[in-house]
Order: sequence, then structure tokens, then C-alpha cells
Amino acid sequence: MKTTELKSQNLLYKPPSREDYEVLRNTRPCDEFYLMVGESVDDHKYKTDEQFESNFVAALERDNYWYIFRGSEVIGVVFIHSINLTDKHGRYAVGIYHEANWNQGLGQEICKTVLAYAFDELGLHKIDLKVLEYNTRAIASYKKSGFIVEGKLRENAYINHRWHDDVLMSILSREYYALR
Repeated sequence: MKTTELKSQNLLYKPPSREDYEVLRNTRPCDEFYLMVGESVDDHKYKTDEQFESNFVAALERDNYWYIFRGSEVIGVVFIHSINLTDKHGRYAVGIYHEANWNQGLGQEICKTVLAYAFDELGLHKIDLKVLEYNTRAIASYKKSGFIVEGKLRENAYINHRWHDDVLMSILSREYYALR
């Protein structure tokens, strides 16, 4: 299924395309973004233009993957991956690149939009996610969006020479529809 553009009140969600290449190439997430998604600050994915190009080409091939635009500014990325059509299950991932866009309810707006797509368009039954335990801001946002903590993967991520736990969260389609 070809990924389509999505819209919400304040945001536009665009699948990767060559027409947006330059604006995407010139958008660099802040250091804290990398820590929140589980990368060491010294190990950024887009350190070089060659690395960006490689990741961008891979993104062009992905389904259910969107860059998030607020006006002409790219503020983040969101996607549903590891989709199992037999079990009607997928995994949600999102990242908002800069502090200027945090604490404004955008995470919940993004989540609501992509969950609607996952449940209404893809017909999924369950969406889950993994979030680093120290990313308390994201955990709070996910809870407000209806996700429930299922458990913890102990010392599952090695970041900046330390082990960290991942929190597993999920939402079922019936829970999502009850919140609408």
C-alpha cells in the first residue's frame, strides 16, 4: 500500500520524496533528540551527507513513514514498522527534532493522527512501542494518547556507556475507539 500524505490540525505528514530532499538534508535534530531515541550523542545517524543520503534512500523504500512538517519546517519523523498483517499488529515510532516543538501537545496530535491511520486505514488491532525509561516526557504523552504500560525490557539499550531499560507500551483498537 502506497503511503499517503496525512494532515492534522497543525501538521502535515509527508512520505519521503526527492522534492523535499534539500529541506530534509538541511534539518538536523538536536543532541537531546538522539538521546531520547537511544543513540549516543557521538553516534548521530546523519553525521555526514553520505550517511544522510543512505538513510534517505532507505526511507524512500519504506511504507507508513512520514516526515512531519509544521509549515515549511520539518519538525520530526513518525512511522509504523514491523507490521504483521496476520496478527494485525504494528510498532509505532516518533521523534520530534527540536526542543522548540516540545511541550506543545504536538506529540499527542501526531499520535492521534497516525493511530487513526493505523486502525482505520490499515485495519490493525494493536499498536505497540518501546520507549527509553528516562524519556518521561514521551511516556506521559503516550499515556495521554491511550497507551498502556505492558512491561519493561531490563537493560535493553546501551547508551553513552550505560545500560537503560525500555518500557513497552501498547494500545488496542477498541481502546483507541473508546477514546475518540
